[in-house]
Amino acid sequence: MIRNSTLKRSAPLRAKAPMKRGTAKLPAKRKTARSTKTMYRNPALLKLAKGMPCKLAIPGVCCGNVATVVACHSNQSRHGKAGWLKAHDWATAWGCRTCHHYIDQSRIPSYEEKVARWEAGFKETRLSLIVLGKWPYEAEIGYMAVYGAYA
Repeated sequence: MIRNSTLKRSAPLRAKAPMKRGTAKLPAKRKTARSTKTMYRNPALLKLAKGMPCKLAIPGVCCGNVATVVACHSNQSRHGKAGWLKAHDWATAWGCRTCHHYIDQSRIPSYEEKVARWEAGFKETRLSLIVLGKWPYEAEIGYMAVYGAYA
């Protein structure tokens, strides 16, 4: 059966009072300002990764291409990572694009394995920067705050 007719009202519309505007309750404003998180940012420290060897060097994953090496930020909250906020710039390990993808986006390894691999790469990266004389004093302060004096 084919119906070509439009819907028809059985009774005409009745005029009512117009809708009230702005009756929705807004959330209360904060009484105190949110504390801002001071992040250590150092673009020069991040640029040092370019052309360096991959320090993550994950077996079976690493491409070994020094042209793709970047500073890979930590994904741990103890290094300042929170939601959309990146970790401090001192908390980076040099990694090629495949190792970086493995650490950041791969679902294959467990979180603990990712952390262990990143920590090993970070340790090597920090030592390389110290040998080069490029490890900033401010970065060392952040490192000591997280790892302690005898890490």
